[in-house]
Amino acid sequence: VSTQSTWGIRDETLRFSRKVLDTPDIDETDAPNKFEHLLYVPVGSNRGSCGALNTNLFKYLEEVSSPKMQILGIGKKTLDSLPKILPQNYNRSIINDMKQAMSFHFATYVVEHMRTFQWDRAQIIYNRFHQASVQRLALFNIPKYQDWKDKIDEESTSERKPLAEGMLYNLPMLNALTEKGDDVIEDFYDFHLALTVLNAVSENELSEYAARIIAVENQLGNITNLMQEADYTYNKTRKELITAELLEIIGTMTAMNSGGTKGLKKATFW
Repeated sequence: VSTQSTWGIRDETLRFSRKVLDTPDIDETDAPNKFEHLLYVPVGSNRGSCGALNTNLFKYLEEVSSPKMQILGIGKKTLDSLPKILPQNYNRSIINDMKQAMSFHFATYVVEHMRTFQWDRAQIIYNRFHQASVQRLALFNIPKYQDWKDKIDEESTSERKPLAEGMLYNLPMLNALTEKGDDVIEDFYDFHLALTVLNAVSENELSEYAARIIAVENQLGNITNLMQEADYTYNKTRKELITAELLEIIGTMTAMNSGGTKGLKKATFW
């Protein structure tokens, strides 16, 4: 599964959150060698008829599974499937009944659950909406707070030029953060982590609706084709039966009219 490489972000807050939090992409097969504890947060759907939306999600988790993997699922489908697919790695799922719109409050609730795990890097996996018929798997890598803070302290005092990507893109931001207290810095980290979660669950919800619309349209098309085939088969069978009955009647009448004294008599027949 390829990671989303271009970020045409509809939500400008995520564009900034990516500079703050997102770590460089690495080969996921090397992640168990680099990190001791890995937390995966797959965002699934609550309903079926979503095409390959959930299938691609679970297939990716199977490909990157390792003994160091811990899974915190979001959505009812993760609760239904992951305990069977990855029972050794699955921990629990968070379910949103979707009766209300996704909110920052729900995102902070997910962050609180993430804090109950011990992890060196978290990966949020969700389906990003591109168009009605295209939803692609996207990943967001989150470093643990202490590693992130240590990197800020190191880079803010470094004489090296800021990198073109990530949180080092803006040196004034780094300098401003180092002047704040630890509580403020941790709140800053939690705020952008919650924004990232909110964007992921919102994008996945949009993808779910789009996938269900396409799936239902395909199902309606299949039903229409089946109805047409059924009508064709019915009409063909009906015509064959009518033709057979007519041939039988015509054959009988022909035999009666041409039989003379040896054949059937019309009076006797009726």
